[in-house]
Amino acid sequence: MDHTLRDYSFLNNSHPFHPLFYKRKGLAYPFFLVALSLTALMSTGCQTGQLAGSKIPVPSTTLDKSRFENVRFQSLDEFEPQESNKSIAPSIYSDINRSAKASKSVKDDNANKVAAVIVTGNKSIPTHQLLRDVSTRKGRYFDPDKLRQDVDVLWSNPQISRVRGPYLKHTDEGIVVTIDVVERNAITEIKFIGNRGLTDKTLKKAISLTDGAPLDVQEIKMAKKKLEDLYKKKGYPKTQIEIIEGNEKGDSNVVFVIHEDEEQKIWKVNFEGNSIASDARLRTQIKSKPGLLKIWGGAVERDKIEQDITRLLTYYRSLGFFNARIGREIEESNDGRWLTLNFIIAEGPRYTIRNVSFVGNKSYVAEDLIKMLELKPDSEDKSPKFNVATMNRDVVSLQDLYGSMGFVHSRVTAEPRFLEEPGILDIVYIIDEGKQYVVGDINIHFEGGSITKRSVVLGKLTLAPGQLIDAREIKKSEELLGRSQIFANGQTGPRPSIVVRPSTTEQLDRIADKAPSNYQP
Repeated sequence: MDHTLRDYSFLNNSHPFHPLFYKRKGLAYPFFLVALSLTALMSTGCQTGQLAGSKIPVPSTTLDKSRFENVRFQSLDEFEPQESNKSIAPSIYSDINRSAKASKSVKDDNANKVAAVIVTGNKSIPTHQLLRDVSTRKGRYFDPDKLRQDVDVLWSNPQISRVRGPYLKHTDEGIVVTIDVVERNAITEIKFIGNRGLTDKTLKKAISLTDGAPLDVQEIKMAKKKLEDLYKKKGYPKTQIEIIEGNEKGDSNVVFVIHEDEEQKIWKVNFEGNSIASDARLRTQIKSKPGLLKIWGGAVERDKIEQDITRLLTYYRSLGFFNARIGREIEESNDGRWLTLNFIIAEGPRYTIRNVSFVGNKSYVAEDLIKMLELKPDSEDKSPKFNVATMNRDVVSLQDLYGSMGFVHSRVTAEPRFLEEPGILDIVYIIDEGKQYVVGDINIHFEGGSITKRSVVLGKLTLAPGQLIDAREIKKSEELLGRSQIFANGQTGPRPSIVVRPSTTEQLDRIADKAPSNYQP
């Protein structure tokens, strides 16, 4: 105001507001000031006197608290919902926080509670299902942090494509929370066009889409990638797939158009560098083979070829060629329909066994155990070639030896240990003998068993109370019971099993007199 009174350079002396105007007319300049003050007062309004009823807003330094008794966060009547890719827009967050603070000043406790939670926009999804995992509920105290989490939960629902809100409204009963959701369209039908080499059933099984599921554009794009990988795996490496329906949010059908390539088949499989095994023997170790008469089977599967390399390596290492290396070469025919598969083998040295030892044996000395083995240095100090099949048979022999003497829970493992000198190794058999057991009470449990059937079962057992438990006899008894069909009731049922459990102290005392002299309870 002061600046306006002093800065009148833009006025000429003939203007009514210029001081020289009043001097020329013989009027006092203070009259000008009074007139100017009245003009300013009329332009801003007044709270008293004749202007008290005016609609012109009057600035005041005193806050009229009655105007904010019914503060609302977001009015459903005045606010148009806007789509957002976030659970709650930042502006709404600030409104929530301000409203939460304002509600604390209200004496009525209902102002701090949730009066209702309303979900709009859902058509096929029941409201109670959407609110199942929502913690903001009627009657609970309003918590803006929990409300944020609740909206995030709705966003994570695969049946919901968008969440709008939340919108808050204060009422006498409390805060009304409204959340608007947009459902995803459900998949009506999945179609494949142009597929000849693979059936619809095979293609549909390869993807995770099902009829009636929510339509997710990203999931459909992933399904396209899975179909392309399937075609490559099945011998159609150049097959292309496009989505003509289902890549828009408003679609309901999913349609894949498939431009199939010519199927590739294996013409021949060759091996190079093998000396320990013939080509025919190596072909038994792989899955990639030419089809019968070059017509049936023989499709090229790239994953299977890579797995064949692992199979060949496993075979060579089982024979002691631990440094073997295997590669492969693929040659295509001119038209690309036939492949020749070449496996390149570098066998390396075959490992021999220098020594065999045992760890953990208490009931038998090493000299007795080594007699049970096939894979061991002979009396002429000749080192045998390593063979995993022979080593596994030795493990079974040691296991049976301990099992026949009541050590039914014994465990034997073999560990090849490589030496610094290449091509030589030792085998260490680690033995966990466990406890030695004799046969105590024989309990028979099966559904619908009668006294007659129980006696029949006892007649099939080759074990009797007081004897050392023989693991081999347990297997034999299980086979006899399985062939008898006692437990199947005329139908194919699970094979009966015999379980050995430690007896109680009272049972051990009862059978101690019948136990062999070397029995160790």
